[in-house]
Amino acid sequence: MKGMEITLSLILLLLNFSPRRALPLSPSISCCTQVYQKNLPIKLLRNVNRVDLQEANGDCHIKAYVLHRKHGSPVCVHPKNRSLARWLSRNRMIKKSCSHKPGLCPPA
Repeated sequence: MKGMEITLSLILLLLNFSPRRALPLSPSISCCTQVYQKNLPIKLLRNVNRVDLQEANGDCHIKAYVLHRKHGSPVCVHPKNRSLARWLSRNRMIKKSCSHKPGLCPPA
């Protein structure tokens, strides 16, 4: 009798952790898994309409700048990429306030 109670308790415990009750991951979560480290082509930079910084915490495991292009998929770039740093600094100089183009300025 005692063995049956333990078995029943284990079954109920396992049913309590069934996959139906698990919360699904948000489909909007996507992380860079590799980063571009070479000089960025000017053609690519001309098509960038937003830049986001992916932190290496939480859901994502590497730090990267995510370049969102007008057409095409986002490009993940190493945070210390020199050509990206030059491009970001030039855009900051031209547009003293980036508030009219959200996401174009790197975080402070």
